[in-house]
Amino acid sequence: MIRRRRPTGMMLVAAAAVLIMLYLILVPLGMQAVASLRGPFLPFFIPDAKWGFENYTELYGSVGSLGRTVWVTALFVGGAAAISISIAAGLAWLTVRTDIPGRNLITVLVLAPAVIPPIVLAQGFYLMLAPESGVFNQLLRLLPLVDGASGPIDPFAFPSIVVIQGLSFIPFPYLLFLPILQNMDGTLEEAARASGARWSATIRRITIPMLWPALFGVILLEVILLMGSLEVPLLFGNQSGRDIFALRMWNFVRSGTPGQLPQYGLAAVYGMHFFLTASVLFTVYWRVTKNAHLRASVSGKGFRPSRLALGRWKYPSLAAVTLLLVPTAVFPLLALVWSAIIPYQAAINWDNFTNLAELDAFSTIIQDGEFWASLWRTVIIAGLSATIAVLVATVLAYTVARGRRSWSLRVLDVISSASIAIPAVIAGFSTFILYLVMNRYVQISGTIWALVLAYSYRLSIAYRTTLAATLQIKMELEEAAWASGASRLETFRRVVLPLLLPTMSLMWIALFVLGSHEFTLAVFLATPDTGPLSTYVYSRFSANEAGTYAPAEGAAAGLVFTALVLLLGYGLQLAMSRRTIARTGAAGRRSPAGLALPPSSAPSGSGRVS
Repeated sequence: MIRRRRPTGMMLVAAAAVLIMLYLILVPLGMQAVASLRGPFLPFFIPDAKWGFENYTELYGSVGSLGRTVWVTALFVGGAAAISISIAAGLAWLTVRTDIPGRNLITVLVLAPAVIPPIVLAQGFYLMLAPESGVFNQLLRLLPLVDGASGPIDPFAFPSIVVIQGLSFIPFPYLLFLPILQNMDGTLEEAARASGARWSATIRRITIPMLWPALFGVILLEVILLMGSLEVPLLFGNQSGRDIFALRMWNFVRSGTPGQLPQYGLAAVYGMHFFLTASVLFTVYWRVTKNAHLRASVSGKGFRPSRLALGRWKYPSLAAVTLLLVPTAVFPLLALVWSAIIPYQAAINWDNFTNLAELDAFSTIIQDGEFWASLWRTVIIAGLSATIAVLVATVLAYTVARGRRSWSLRVLDVISSASIAIPAVIAGFSTFILYLVMNRYVQISGTIWALVLAYSYRLSIAYRTTLAATLQIKMELEEAAWASGASRLETFRRVVLPLLLPTMSLMWIALFVLGSHEFTLAVFLATPDTGPLSTYVYSRFSANEAGTYAPAEGAAAGLVFTALVLLLGYGLQLAMSRRTIARTGAAGRRSPAGLALPPSSAPSGSGRVS
């Protein structure tokens, strides 16, 4: 008789984490797939709902306009990615590999927009490029060849939307390029220059080939993120950009035609096509970056990063960087401040400032109870979702890192990483459909809990980082704890978790800030009573929201929103850093988590165990 193995506490915890992960990532996608094959309104509980391919037939016909959506989205995403990645790569190369002056200040200015919530940054660009009162258009009209009382830039033209989206995404690839360039040995570049090669030839024949796997990975991640970005298309693209995928998905759900029901089935079919596209891109990214270590140039003893002397190009390069950073990092913030202190649209000049400036918009926002209610909801949603994501990701990372190699473990690793391949607009729509269907049994649609669970789908970000940190922990302490009689669950709780706490804390802060910025998921799932601060700001700034439209209050709320996110994120990071330092100091005076571990009771090793 075969005796069945009784599940241990750690097995139960791992099983719970797997089930939560599957619910957060796969269940909404499964509901979207069902909605694409059943409709045309909701997939269940509607008398006319039936199985079939009618949604696909409509999509491939003239009504769906799939071809045009694919073409316009490709132009939008490809153009924005080309702009953001080329500029980010150039700026990162200048600050890391050259002797350009003010490198630290350049880095701060490049990363400054990342602190601003995306919907607020999009508002800043909107105000900066306003045809009549926009500061950038005002400066351009001072040029001798530019005439007229408005323009010359039309912020609602399709090329403008592409450029705005690209400029607003520069911080993300720049942040990824920094460590890549910092860790690349400059010996080969120096050898090329010593052989008489120009710096342009050195970049083309040495630098780019060495960085190509990492560069290609950044490009693919940028494309996936851009596919799901809704803020810029929603604010700028209702005319020339209405065929952009994210905005088309939103218009299907938010059907503005009187008497017409939302086209959930058609939206589901669009989502399935673009999800498959994102999955293919993610698979390519996985394969490209898997063997990136083969081109590693950081060795050990001989490694030393070097800086290229720009010579006569130093100050022209600095001037070019300044001309780029002022309109992307300074002007949007200036436009927000101007819009907040001026009660109506007016040109930026000293007379208007002295005669019209007031702080009534800030006073209105501070006294608005809905502002503080949405702020409190933002903290709850971002905090709870970050906690769920980090805890589940940590258990999954430990399970994968310490499990025996098998196909099931490989599948678990891939699925745990899969949310990176899901654009936010698809995650928002699929979760929206799921909770509409579930509302028959569980009243969760339109509640704050729907937002908490939807935000938690980004657990893959914490999973990949925590997995790397877990693999760096050798197993001596765990084996010693087992030898002392501790169970696997107790060992995980009292030995592994304290060692992973710094990584978990950083991931929690990152996901908390990301959640506080979130707009795309919220705009699909939030109601006026459950909306976070991002939807509150949008409602004050969007002319489509007639009942709450107040641009000055929207700009003021955006500035207060940015300041609160900055202070809260910095405060959390400072508190976590101090706690980590305190725990590190205490670790030298006692064994980890108080366990009485024998000094040398277990053999060393870092292999995998079941």
